[in-house]
Amino acid sequence: MAIVRHDPYGVYNFRVTIDGLEASFAEVQLPTAENREGGDRSNDVRRLPGVTKYTNLVLKRGLVGSTDLWAWFASTSRGDAQRRAVVVTVLDERRDPVLTYALRNCLPVKYVGPTLQAAASEVAIEEVALLVEGMEIE
Repeated sequence: MAIVRHDPYGVYNFRVTIDGLEASFAEVQLPTAENREGGDRSNDVRRLPGVTKYTNLVLKRGLVGSTDLWAWFASTSRGDAQRRAVVVTVLDERRDPVLTYALRNCLPVKYVGPTLQAAASEVAIEEVALLVEGMEIE
């Protein structure tokens, strides 16, 4: 689905779906992927392709009164690991899809509640970090 053009796409236009259900987020930090060689025991520095390691996917959104992210995290903490597929779609100016990040077997590993401050005027933001087992870019 990737659509190539000369002008870069803006970071403000995206859509997130979790197990096929669309969710609203203010910020998405996609994982980085790094290959590492898994069986070399020498002390020499070598960079070879091998096992791919992903950092966490971080999703941030304004606090809307829903406890769905907390409930997912809490159920995982109790041993009921519910791995879910997350798809982040980059959109162009007309909100047409141009690039998709498909993240496999995501599991919440960290929840951060909003910082509340009576003198502030910012939006209350909650954050969840998801472990990612695989990623495809289309």
